[in-house]
Amino acid sequence: MDISSLAVRLLFLFLPGILGATIVDILTSHRKRQPFHFILHAYLIGVASYGLLMLIVFISNKIAQWQHSHLSWKVTFLKALLNDKKQIHVNEVFYASFLGFIIAFILVLFINKKWLYNVANRFNLSQKHGDSDVWEFVFNSSTSDWINIRDNDNNLIYQGKVTSYSEKDDKRELLLAQVKVFTADDTTELYEMPFIYFNFDIGSNIVVELN
Repeated sequence: MDISSLAVRLLFLFLPGILGATIVDILTSHRKRQPFHFILHAYLIGVASYGLLMLIVFISNKIAQWQHSHLSWKVTFLKALLNDKKQIHVNEVFYASFLGFIIAFILVLFINKKWLYNVANRFNLSQKHGDSDVWEFVFNSSTSDWINIRDNDNNLIYQGKVTSYSEKDDKRELLLAQVKVFTADDTTELYEMPFIYFNFDIGSNIVVELN
């Protein structure tokens, strides 16, 4: 088997993992990852998809035997992976891809709902909160949407309601609604705006105050 043939077979056979890892990557918040992490996640989801398919087929065959049926379906994933003369069954890849979708959405639920961290915290197994950093943790767990942004360089205070926030590398973004702007010295109100968008570096001289 030459390298190009092996690469094509690997790409096709691990399609369930690639699709699953893509779904997890799109539907969860996380810092920028290295390509190695995506490949590792795709590999694990792919193996889990085919493993689950093997389990389903094994149970189905056992049930068929008990009912004296002639159903006998074998998953040929490993044989097709190791032997280039072995035919790849498209229906097998399709079923595994469907299972990969299900596994991916379950993982997305676990990650976004932070179920694993909640259980670990409840039993004092870990104190991690599951967010990528404190910025995300604060806005995810805050009981109030109203904040003050104190711009120390310009001696201004912005008071408003958080409608959206995000992070990208060393950048922080905030969109405030119903914004009132005050001077920081004597809190004199200067003006009001329906929306103000903030985009600042992580090292900026800005303080976010939660009300």
